[in-house]
Amino acid sequence: MKLNKFALLAVAAGCTLASQGVYAQAMEVVTVEAVREIVVGKSLIGAPIKELTIRSRVSYADLDLTTAAGVATLENRVKEAAASSCKEIRVDVPVEGWTVDRCIRQATDDAMLQVNKAAADAKAAKK
Repeated sequence: MKLNKFALLAVAAGCTLASQGVYAQAMEVVTVEAVREIVVGKSLIGAPIKELTIRSRVSYADLDLTTAAGVATLENRVKEAAASSCKEIRVDVPVEGWTVDRCIRQATDDAMLQVNKAAADAKAAKK
């Protein structure tokens, strides 16, 4: 009976350690949001207008954010994700004030706050 309790305890400890690794890895992402801001209402032809959002997750699990090269690589990934998402969200119905370039700029600016925090956290953890 003692062997069974020990085996059960060992399995539980192994699962806990394995789940911590998965949890830590899942946290190593930056979320890039492409938002097409549309006033909720109806178009000239009466079609409903809705806000569209695409969220992309950019991993940096493979990067060393304590280096300038690691941060630059993450920044490039964020810019590529923003450009891809904003081009995907573009539809053929024009909306006043919305452009793909504006969407990319806003999505990138918002995500860079997360990049800067991740880099600062990595540098603080290294000390």
